[in-house]
Formats: sequence, structure tokens, C-alpha cells
Amino acid sequence: MTELTTTTADGLHITVRMPDNHVWVRESLERACAAEARRQLEAAPTPDPAYAVPRAAALLDLHPETLRDYMRLPDAHPRRLHYLPGESSRGDRVLLSQIHDWQRRNRTDAEPAAAAAPRRRGRPRG
Repeated sequence: MTELTTTTADGLHITVRMPDNHVWVRESLERACAAEARRQLEAAPTPDPAYAVPRAAALLDLHPETLRDYMRLPDAHPRRLHYLPGESSRGDRVLLSQIHDWQRRNRTDAEPAAAAAPRRRGRPRG
């Protein structure tokens, strides 16, 4: 048996028992579960991946030194690409949200950069 329980705005608890093999019950539960999963995913914070300069340059189809030139511009400059400084220039990271912001501010013709697939580490198998 499946129990469907709800509480009204007045505080009244209602429980209905139905057989598990009833098609309506199964479909209703599947729809309710899917709707709840969508609601939770929409409410969850989205990740903001950080990329090393060569990888960010590849996403923007720029040479890495050109990207670094944009990173060196003064803070108030509209073409400045904001980044997370590392301990050295090799450790500098650019957030995907900053790449999108830079593209929007500079009205580039390119498609918005998409999150790159994670790279596989180690030796290729096969």
C-alpha cells in the first residue's frame, strides 16, 4: 500500500491509502518526485569553475599572452579581465563567470564560453 499524505492550510492532515500497483499512484509519485528534483536543482548554487590562463585563452580563442594583457589592464578599464591571482603567474585563475562578464561587456561576436569538460589525467589506456 502507498500512503499519500498532505496537510491543508488549516492544519488538517489527510492520508489516502492506495494499492502500489495502481497506475495513477505510480505516475503521480513519479511526477511529484521529478518536480521536487527540478525544484531542488534550480535552487542549488551553480558551480563556477576556475581555469588556468592557457585553458581560459583556449575558451576565448585567444593567445595566452593576449589574455594576460587583458588581465594587466587597470581595474576601471572596460576590457580588463578580472581573475584570481595565484602565488605566481602560473597560479592565476579565471572564473567562468568572469569570462562571461568580460564577453558581455565587450560584446564579442563569439558564442558564450561553455564550461570545458574535465581533462583526464594519467596515461591513455588502450
